[in-house]
Parts: sequence; C-alpha cells; structure tokens
Amino acid sequence: MAKLPFKTEPKTETREIGNEEVGILEFPVLNDLTVREQAFINDKLSANSTFLEIARIANKISRSAKIQPIAAHGFVTKCVTYQMLGRGTFDEKEENMRIKYARELEELGAFLLKAQWERQVVTTAALIRYRLKGMEDFDTEDARDMSQTLLTDIYSFSLIETGQASDPAQESEAEVIEALGK
Repeated sequence: MAKLPFKTEPKTETREIGNEEVGILEFPVLNDLTVREQAFINDKLSANSTFLEIARIANKISRSAKIQPIAAHGFVTKCVTYQMLGRGTFDEKEENMRIKYARELEELGAFLLKAQWERQVVTTAALIRYRLKGMEDFDTEDARDMSQTLLTDIYSFSLIETGQASDPAQESEAEVIEALGK
C-alpha cells in the first residue's frame, strides 16, 4: 500500500489473539476493517441474506394468517429473538401462531445460526488473509479447519475492531479507574 501523507500518523499497535493451546497470532489493530477485508466479507456472504430469509417466512405467514407483512415480520423477528436469546413473551394468538408455524420458525433459526457461523468463518479468513504477512492465499476453507477457540477469538477481535463489542482489556482498565475514583 502506498504511504499516505497523514498529518497525524495512525497509531501502530498489535494484539495477540489465541492462547498457548491453540497458538497465538499477532494482528495489527486498525480500529476498523479495511476496504479489502469488507469487500471479501461482502463477496463471500452475498448469497446468505438473513433479511431475505426472514422476509420470505414473514410473507408466507402473512398470506396464511391474513395479517399485514410488517406484522408478520415483527412476529417472526420476535420468535427468532426468543429462540436465540430466550427473551420475549407471547400472547395467546402469538403462541398459537408459533405452534402453527413451528417448522418454518425452526428452519429459520437453523438458517440464522448457520449464517452467523458462516459470518464468523468468512470474517476470520478475511482478517488472516489481509492482516498477516504471507497469508494472502488463506481462504474460508482454510478457516474451517482452524480450532474453534482461535476462530472465535479472531472473530471477537473483529467485533472490537468494528466497534460492535468492547475490548475486555480496556473495560477492565476503565473499571479499575472508576473504582479508584470512588
């Protein structure tokens, strides 16, 4: 990459990911994904639209139950949230619909879990491919052969990089500072 004429250079920092059992890799910290990483992820996941799958099930329920598509979408989303997180309550009509459409809702839950797993694999492959020297040919099939622990750790790092999760190391430091201030 060509060196940009920054007025203020970005910080150069690395983070060790993994542990002694699964191995430790050192990743550059960029506090974001690069354009290449995001393009790789988008390209590999373009066929797995969770929104389209939720909408497909919602439209089926909408037609069958004779309710508005937006109401069916809200119901499906509520069911999936309950299935994934165990949170939510249902009135009697919704409980009846959950039973009536149990197969579709279970299949949707399985699709969403598979899509989330694929996102983890693809994101991990992108970070290894574009951030680690000599790994330019690393692909999603290579990531599938990795240790689950290492894959999860790299994916968690990607969430921190994109601001979707907080860094436990920084959280701990902030908690100590807060505790000392009180």
